[in-house]
Amino acid sequence: MERIVLRDVCDIIDGPHATPTKTESGPVYLGIDAITEDGRLNEADFAHLSVEDYKKWTRRVTPTEGDIVFSYEATLGRYAVIPKGFYGCLGRRLAVIRNRSEAINTKWLYYYFRSPEWDAFIRRNTIKGSTVNRISVEDFPNYTIPAVKREQQDRIAGILGAIDKKISTNNAINDNLAA
Repeated sequence: MERIVLRDVCDIIDGPHATPTKTESGPVYLGIDAITEDGRLNEADFAHLSVEDYKKWTRRVTPTEGDIVFSYEATLGRYAVIPKGFYGCLGRRLAVIRNRSEAINTKWLYYYFRSPEWDAFIRRNTIKGSTVNRISVEDFPNYTIPAVKREQQDRIAGILGAIDKKISTNNAINDNLAA
């Protein structure tokens, strides 16, 4: 199958390589622990930082609606989509993938990054460190994805999105019943 080089359709930007002073409220400081294994942002695990630090921590990149955030170090394989209205910055060891191509459905790309095929690729490209494992953010733009027709991407994203919505609804019902 034909492949597309990520740098040809997306921007990949990593966040700051430090940690600000955390606060009780304010903009979100998005850490890896707030990204669930099933690809969601868990607001209960959000940390916060001051507005002054937010300005510093968003110099490189400000996560915006539709960006795919991912972990590239320590806990690998975490991906989530930044929702509408998100007001925050990336934490350490996180980066965003920003789609800039009409040929790519961002939700399809998100689901592809959560696929067994991509997971196996990441495992093969993991750099084993003395303290943590990582994937190279510098090499990430050179990685490739399948060249799938946009119509097929839209169908796949629609089906998987409907399943995700149903799972979310069922989880909310279970939480209400448990309460």
